[in-house]
Amino acid sequence: MLRIRIPAIFIAAILMLLIGPATAGANGGPLYEPAEGYGLLQLDEHSKVSLVQEKVLFKIGKSVNDYMGQADITVSYELHNKSNERKDIRVLFLTPSKEALTVTESGEQVAVSLAHEAKPANWQAAVTDTVTDPVSGKAIRLNQGWIGNQAPVGTQFPLSFGPDETKHIVIQYAEGGGLYEKGIIHKIRSHQYYLTPAEFWEGEPNVELEVQLYAAGAKLHSNLPMEKSSSTVYKASFRRLPSEDWYFSYVFSSRLLFPTNIESEHNLLTLGTAVILATFAACLALLLRKSYIFTISMLGILAFTVYYISRMGGYPFNFIFVALTDILVGVSLVICDVFIRKSIRRRRLGGT
Repeated sequence: MLRIRIPAIFIAAILMLLIGPATAGANGGPLYEPAEGYGLLQLDEHSKVSLVQEKVLFKIGKSVNDYMGQADITVSYELHNKSNERKDIRVLFLTPSKEALTVTESGEQVAVSLAHEAKPANWQAAVTDTVTDPVSGKAIRLNQGWIGNQAPVGTQFPLSFGPDETKHIVIQYAEGGGLYEKGIIHKIRSHQYYLTPAEFWEGEPNVELEVQLYAAGAKLHSNLPMEKSSSTVYKASFRRLPSEDWYFSYVFSSRLLFPTNIESEHNLLTLGTAVILATFAACLALLLRKSYIFTISMLGILAFTVYYISRMGGYPFNFIFVALTDILVGVSLVICDVFIRKSIRRRRLGGT
């Protein structure tokens, strides 16, 4: 006769990558597990185990190449057994990364193994179908321009609680994150961390979120309010669990004159500014009858255009379109310079 075993299992940390350019972080929820082969894992709403505090740190390293990012994630849990009974439990942790994770309990490493089940049956993550440009704050609908969708890998490990015992657990792993590059100047990288599974715990935990970037000069957007504590660090602190999952994106915004990372907008604003500058320089040169004013300005306007229009059309046409635009602007400025010189010469010969 088959024997159904229901261990006193009450912790689940959920980490999954879903639709979108983001990889997913993890969070905890008490776990109810029927016998193997007899149903999906479920999060237990009556666990008697509370999550007192949760700290999540994303340490963003420099990308290995244009398409492979690097983030080291550290998740710290303070878990408390509210009952007066001993509990031997297992924890499920899902990540989008195939790299092995490490788990420590009070500094001692905990043995881990692959989980047979992918995700709990009574929890569903929200689908992310947009990525936010951190520079302009605009949401961009995902299409063929994103990279990062991977199947989750489940890891499980045991924990034992004494009566009324509190434990400190640290989980560490690495992931590449998501990437979006279509129609923008600088690639947008993003990450997602599921906070909502912690709703299954009793009580309200203190939650601390932190992002550490490897260099200054980045713009970061988060759906949960975060404060910039230094040139490379963003932090958030909550007295209770947020009602939505955490999603953030970042971009290093060099060579952006205007508050947008969207290619068409930034290039049009750059070209429009070049036209305005050229018009002003031409009027000033004609008014003062000094052709060199436009000639000198022309060199500056051309340098301005070459510097701020760095991406147009994407691979493999980017170099061609950018070069053609620079040539077109340069030729137009030369034609204007010739016209201004002739106009000033005619006015001087005519005595007007």
